[in-house]
Amino acid sequence: MFRFFRKSGAVKCPIPEENRLWVEEAFVWLLAEFGAEKIRSRKVLRPVPEDFPMQFDQSEKDAYALLPVIAAQMETEPGGISLGFYDQTLVEFPTGNGRMFSQQTPGEQYSAGTFQAGKKNGKYLISIEAAQLKSAENLVATLAHEIAHIKLLGEDRIKENDEHLTDLVPVIFGLGIFNANSSFNFYAGHDSWGYSKQGYLSQQEWGYALALFAYFRNEGEKPEWADYLVPNIRSDFRKAMAYISGNKDKILLK
Repeated sequence: MFRFFRKSGAVKCPIPEENRLWVEEAFVWLLAEFGAEKIRSRKVLRPVPEDFPMQFDQSEKDAYALLPVIAAQMETEPGGISLGFYDQTLVEFPTGNGRMFSQQTPGEQYSAGTFQAGKKNGKYLISIEAAQLKSAENLVATLAHEIAHIKLLGEDRIKENDEHLTDLVPVIFGLGIFNANSSFNFYAGHDSWGYSKQGYLSQQEWGYALALFAYFRNEGEKPEWADYLVPNIRSDFRKAMAYISGNKDKILLK
């Protein structure tokens, strides 16, 4: 009786179908490029002293200390990378209710770091925006993203830059926690508020990519590393895992 009032038991995919198919197609391509068995067995790095046994003081020294750790995790020679730094100041917007600061100017993608195509003096140049030094987690994410450019462009796996594909590379190298957590940060003070957005994937796409990673590795719906995701990303991860678990006949078909 009144069955038409009952909710459907089917779990809806948290991202549009077109996006889901793209993420999965990209994931399959990454498996082929970087080795499925390596990806399945690779250690996932977490924001804990065990994985990053170093002291952070929000200086450029942090980037130099992290570089060999991230490079080794991503199977890249750290000696072949030069680091640079630049400052991209926060932009203030009047709102009528105090001040708002954003790390994006209207219509312009905020740059947390840059990668210079081609080598100079035999090395790739990665530049880090100064604000990233204030957060060790954001700094890890930025280094991972820029080294991902080396893995794709520097190693001639692709000919044209693809930032969305580049975002996915840290996931399969066990660094997805950092890039996902850094994808959207909100902060507020007594008379100001604002946000920083890092990366090119949406929050929901990060959740789906991480769930796909866990599914491929047969880690179950609650891998230990998921506890280190910030609440909003963890929520999207769980929604994606629920969808994948209920639709295994549709997942990673290509």
